[in-house]
Amino acid sequence: MGYAEGITDDQVRYSTLWQNIYHRLNDHQFAKRAVFISSLICVLVFLATIPLPRIDNHLIGSDGTSYYATIRSLVIDHDFDFTNDYQLLGVRSPAPTAQGVPPNPFAIGAPLLWGPFFLAAHGVSLLLSALGVTVPTDGLGYIYEAAICLGSIVYASLGFTMLYSIARRFGSVLSALVATLAMWWATQALYYIIAEPSMSHATTLFTVSLFLLLWYPPDAQRSPLRWLGIGLSVALVALTRWQDGVVILIPLAEIAWWLYKRNMSLGSAALSFALCISAVAVGFLPQMIMWHAIYGTILTLPQGNDFFMWSNPQVLPTLFSTRHGLLSWHPIFILALIGIISLWKIDRSAAAAALFFFLCQLYINSAAARWWADDAFGGRRFTSAIPLLTLALAALIGACDRSQRRRLILAALALLVVWNGLCFAQYRLGFVSMSQALTLREMTIDRLLMPWYLLQKVAR
Repeated sequence: MGYAEGITDDQVRYSTLWQNIYHRLNDHQFAKRAVFISSLICVLVFLATIPLPRIDNHLIGSDGTSYYATIRSLVIDHDFDFTNDYQLLGVRSPAPTAQGVPPNPFAIGAPLLWGPFFLAAHGVSLLLSALGVTVPTDGLGYIYEAAICLGSIVYASLGFTMLYSIARRFGSVLSALVATLAMWWATQALYYIIAEPSMSHATTLFTVSLFLLLWYPPDAQRSPLRWLGIGLSVALVALTRWQDGVVILIPLAEIAWWLYKRNMSLGSAALSFALCISAVAVGFLPQMIMWHAIYGTILTLPQGNDFFMWSNPQVLPTLFSTRHGLLSWHPIFILALIGIISLWKIDRSAAAAALFFFLCQLYINSAAARWWADDAFGGRRFTSAIPLLTLALAALIGACDRSQRRRLILAALALLVVWNGLCFAQYRLGFVSMSQALTLREMTIDRLLMPWYLLQKVAR
C-alpha cells in the first residue's frame, strides 16, 4: 500500500478524516455560515417554544417583565409611569416612589435596543387589526413579546459575529470559530438567548462586543470621531447593565499609557479624554432621564444601598458554589481564564483588558448581597465577560500547535457543550431548583442521566 511500517489502513483513514475536518473548519466562508447557522438554530428553537403552554400566558418573565414595561410605557403611554404596565403584565406594583410612580430598578438599555422590534410588532398588530384580525394593539400579547425576544436573539447573534471577526486576529479561522461557538453553546449565554431572552443578558453580549470592535486594537493616533464612537459604545454598555460601565476604565487607561510612553501629547490626551467622557455622558442621558422621572434624581442605585456589601465580597462561593457558581456551572470559563496567558503572549493590551474586566465583574458580582443572583442559570451576571474571554479562549486554542493537543482541546470543548446542554435541560425542565444550591449528585450523576430521565418523562 506504500504506507510506513506499522501504520494501518484505519489509521490512515482516521488521519485523512481529521485533516478534512481541520481544513473545513479553517475555511472562512464555512466559518461564517457556521456562525449564521448557530444564530438560526437559536431563532428556530425559540420559535418552536412559543406554542408551549405557559402559566401566565406571557413569553417574557422574571426581570424581563420590568424591562418590557419600560419599552411598552415609552411607546404606548409615552411616560415612565409603570402603574398600568405592571397591572397588564400581572405584576404586583411596588410601593410608589417619592415621585408618585412605581419604581423600576432595571436599566433602560435593553428596552431601547428592542425599540425597532417593538415598533415593527406594533405596526404589524395595527395592520392586522385594520384587516379585521382580532389581535391586541396595546403593546401586549405574543406578537409584541415574541418580537422583542427575537430582537435579543438578533443582538446576541450580532455580538458573537463581531467576536468571531475580532478573534481571528489572535489565531486561525479554526481557533476563532471554535472559541466563538464554544462560548455561545457552553456558557450561560445559551440559556439567556433561547430561554430567557426578555432579560438583558443577550443584549449585553452585543454591547460589549461592539465596544471591543471599536476599541481594539489600541491606537494612539485614533481620530476624534473614533474616540466619540468608543465613548458612545461605553454608554450603551452602561445603559444595558450598569455594572458593565467599568469598561470605561479600559480606554482611559489606554490614554494614560500612551501619555506615559510619550506616544500621545498632553493636548491630544486631553482631547481624547474629553471626547470619550463627553460621549459617555451624552449617551447615558436616557438612563438619567428615566431615573429623574421615577426617583427625582439623575444618579441613583435603584436597588437600594443594601444591595451591595463592598467590604465583604463572597468571591469563592461566586466562583465555586453549587448555587450558581460561575466555574462549577460553566467549567469552560476555566479554559478561557487560562487562555489569558496565551493571549498575553500575543497582545498584552487585550489580555490585560480581559483580566481587568473579569476581575471587576468578579468583585462587583461577589459583593452583591445575593451573590447567587436568585433564579439564575449559573453565573448569569458574568455574561458581559464572555466577549473578552472569547478572545482568550481563541488564543488558547491557537496556542495548541500540535495536532494531538489541538484534538484534545476540541474534544474537551465539544464535551463542555454537551454538558451545558444537559445542565440547560435539567434546569429549564424543573429537575433541579432554580434558586437553591444543588447537591453534588444533581451536579454530576443526575445531570449525566438527564437523557434517561427525559425518556421516562415522555413515556408517562
